[in-house]
Amino acid sequence: MYDTHYFTIHKTCPCQIENEAVRKTKEIFNKSSCLTDFVVEMQNQQIIGRLISYDKETNTIFIHKRYACECGGGHPQNKTRIGERCHCGHYNHSTAYCPKYYCKCGAEFFRPVFAPLFGEDILIEPYKTVLSGDDECIIAIRINEREAI
Repeated sequence: MYDTHYFTIHKTCPCQIENEAVRKTKEIFNKSSCLTDFVVEMQNQQIIGRLISYDKETNTIFIHKRYACECGGGHPQNKTRIGERCHCGHYNHSTAYCPKYYCKCGAEFFRPVFAPLFGEDILIEPYKTVLSGDDECIIAIRINEREAI
């Protein structure tokens, strides 16, 4: 279906999260008494993203990003919402909306942070994306779930 999509072809995100962010996240996790405390401390230290939240009912961590400049991205020549807010160097030049699945790659960017903490029983997926027409990008890390095969 998405035979030209980056993640479909390569099964990875071409960007890599900094080792220091992975290290700090693991340190915070090991010092936290529960997931709520972990997420609160991640937010306090702003390790990843503008906002990180936790929904205890669904056992899901949400990472919110509104502007690409929050993480060094964006496409300054593209004055659309996508150019201003999309973090992905492969798609932020676009002026047309794309399916949310195109942001699976960007969601997988966070796997090196969360897989060491929760194992492979996590589903990391785009929840909302600027590329698909939303005002911000929200990545969902669903704990104790797996990717449908």
